Amino acid sequence: MSAGPLHPLEVLFLRQWRRQMAAGQREAARNTLLDALAQEPNLPRVHVALARMRWPGPDYQQWLAWFQAHLSPQVYLEIGVEYGDTLRLAGPGTLAIGVDPAPKGDPTARCTGPSLLYPQTSESFFAAPPPDSGLPGRGFDLAFIDGDHRFEAVLDDFIGAEALAAPGAVLLLHDTVPLTADTAGREHRTGFHTGDAWKIVPCLRLLRPDLRIVTLPAAPTGLTVVTGLDPSSTRLRERRAVIHAAYATLPPDGVVAAPQHPLALGLNEPEWMARWLRQARAQ
Repeated sequence: MSAGPLHPLEVLFLRQWRRQMAAGQREAARNTLLDALAQEPNLPRVHVALARMRWPGPDYQQWLAWFQAHLSPQVYLEIGVEYGDTLRLAGPGTLAIGVDPAPKGDPTARCTGPSLLYPQTSESFFAAPPPDSGLPGRGFDLAFIDGDHRFEAVLDDFIGAEALAAPGAVLLLHDTVPLTADTAGREHRTGFHTGDAWKIVPCLRLLRPDLRIVTLPAAPTGLTVVTGLDPSSTRLRERRAVIHAAYATLPPDGVVAAPQHPLALGLNEPEWMARWLRQARAQ
């Protein structure tokens, strides 16, 4: 989510927002952000401020660090690494495997443990998982999908990743809680943009009732947790074309207004998440 140079309206409205927040005027502060977006829908920093107001608590990077510490995975797979800001969160005892067709700099430079980087598309990676990654035989314990934000690409990444899951593995999906209709569509019109990746949650909940799924309302764009993965499942792959057609025109407005049911929202609290994981993995 590229912010770019500060827009003059961002300077003006964020200054007012900070004053209101400091004075404890949260409703007025929220309205200030909404007024700013009504005048100019492409204000990335305003979107981030609004998301953090709507979803207080740990953000997605804090959650990724929590999952690394809580699960201590032997193998961690990340799709879409960019600069390596989240790849580096893997612990020294974890093999971190990153996949990105256009990584920025050396994403593995800050990794504290062993790491492998594959500068290729996730499509080509999953079509022929490199033997030296160890994934074809060992599988991953924790995976994070944060690549192409189009629904079709997220679906394909999920299908490809699930086939490589080790028993008891946990898979995390980013950008699954849309903030506004403008930022949750297929067209990339704003610097703050989640795309229609959110569609993967109602899709999985409908077509894969065998999975255990919960979405953390973590700023700025949510994090969905999936376990109960079945590498032998072919349901999504076989129905891929039908799924694409069925979800192509699904609008974001309803999910933006009432995300609780379609996204299976949980609590943005570590203790709650720990309990949910224990119960989900025991089933």
